[in-house]
Amino acid sequence: MFRGKGKSKSSQHSESGRESGKLGGSSPEIILDGLNQETNFEVFFLGAVQDINMVTSRKRDKEAQLVDQVEEAQIDGKLPLTPRDEDKVNITISRHGLKVLDSTKKEVLQRHPLHIIAQVVHYEDGFGKPNVAFKIGQLQHSKDTCIYQCYVFQCPNEDQAQAVCQSLRNIFNAITVQ
Repeated sequence: MFRGKGKSKSSQHSESGRESGKLGGSSPEIILDGLNQETNFEVFFLGAVQDINMVTSRKRDKEAQLVDQVEEAQIDGKLPLTPRDEDKVNITISRHGLKVLDSTKKEVLQRHPLHIIAQVVHYEDGFGKPNVAFKIGQLQHSKDTCIYQCYVFQCPNEDQAQAVCQSLRNIFNAITVQ
């Protein structure tokens, strides 16, 4: 679904009202200005898990349930365990939500508005690789069951996985302050 080839450059610059930074070997560009925050990351798209059923459980927290669903999809062969070079994409997190771009042509492959992002979790897979899972939009809701889609990305390092989650957290914090 998301396929791209090639490498993308990220630069570090500073100017009035803008600030960029680099994190742990990756080069995400961060623009900080209240609700105009925008963060770009180069990651690998592992795939999407459709119709994730999040059963209300008091024994397991929602993050663990989401990771269990993703790992089950990998065991069932619905998601790859390791990405290929052509799975490289750029993601942008802003007040508009999550945007996934082809890493070479910069074409928009997917958009997820901020209001339908239900959860983001970063976790380490069985091979020690940092993954980030976005639980997107409520497709169906009944008394005990919610059905979602989950988009899974693999980051080059733990710092970047944490930065992806933190940038989404920063956007939500900026919105609630306004």
